[in-house]
Amino acid sequence: MLKRLLKRIIIVLLIIFVAYMIVSNIAFFQGLRGSFSNLVIIDTDSGNEMDDLYAVVRALIDPGMEVTGLLSSQWNFHRDAPDSSVMVSQEINEKILTFLNKTHIPHPAGAVKMLRFGDEPQPQHSEAAKYIITMAKGLPSGEKLKVITLGATTNLASAILMDSSIIPKLDCYIMGLKYDHLNRVWDKNEFNTRNDLDAMDVLLNTKYLDLTIMTATTSMDLRFNKQETFEKLSSKGDIWNYLLERWDKKFPEYEEWILWDVAIIEAILNPKLATTREVYTPPENTRRKIKVYTSIKADAMLKDYWKAVEKYSGY
Repeated sequence: MLKRLLKRIIIVLLIIFVAYMIVSNIAFFQGLRGSFSNLVIIDTDSGNEMDDLYAVVRALIDPGMEVTGLLSSQWNFHRDAPDSSVMVSQEINEKILTFLNKTHIPHPAGAVKMLRFGDEPQPQHSEAAKYIITMAKGLPSGEKLKVITLGATTNLASAILMDSSIIPKLDCYIMGLKYDHLNRVWDKNEFNTRNDLDAMDVLLNTKYLDLTIMTATTSMDLRFNKQETFEKLSSKGDIWNYLLERWDKKFPEYEEWILWDVAIIEAILNPKLATTREVYTPPENTRRKIKVYTSIKADAMLKDYWKAVEKYSGY
C-alpha cells in the first residue's frame, strides 16, 4: 500500500516537473523571439525603394511570424511615382509571394490615393482596408491583429475610419516619423509620413489604439553594404536574385543602403535587439502615450538577418 502511494507521488511530481520545464522553456524562447500567437499583416510600399523587399522576405521566411496578409500601399509623393504607385507595389508583392511559393497568403491591393479630407478625414475604401477590418473582427476575444506598415498608413487609417470597432483588436507597428528622444521632439518631415500625413494623424489621434513607432531616426543605424550583400545572396536562389536585381536596376550607384524597414521586422522578431520607451504623441495630436523605438542593436540585427537567410536557403 505504501509502495503504491509513493509510486503515485513520484509520478505526480514527475508530471509537475515536466510541465514546469515545458512552460519555462516556452516563456524563455518567447522572451528571446517575442510571441506570435496573434496574426500579422504587412502593409508595404514595396514599389518605392528596396528595403521593403528585404524586410518582407525576412518576415515571410521566419517560421515564427504568421503573416496572414500582404497589402500594397501608395507612395504618390515620390518624384518617380507613376499614376498608380500602389499597383507597382502590388505587382512586386505578388512576385515575392510567387518566388516564395506563398501565393496562398491574401494580398489585396491598397488605396490609390491618400485620405480624403473635408471637415474630417475620410477613408479611402480599398480591398486592403476591408481585409484589415475582416481579419480584426474575426479574431476571438482577447486576441489582437498585428499590423505592420512599412509605408504610408493610408490603408490602416482608412480601416479604422470605416469601422472604429476594430480599434481594440489592433496592435500597430509603424515605420515612420522622426523622433529626438533626448529632447523629446517629434518631426513629421519624413517620407512615409508625408505620403499621407492625415492618415498618420488619424493613428496618433485615435485613443486606445496600440501604437509602436520605429522612426527613421532610429532605424537609420541598420545598413547593408552592397558588395557584402551580393556576396551573401548571389548563390541562394531566385528570391534573393530578385532582391539583388532590384538594387542593381533601381539604385546601381549606391554602395550602401539603409534598411529602415528591416529594422522594424527584426525588432518585432527579436525584442531584445531594440529599446522602446513610452512617450507622448506630438503636441498637435491627441495627448496620449504611445511606444517608440529609441535604439536598436544594428550589428546583431544584421547577423540575425544573414543567419535567417542561411537557414532558409539550406546552407
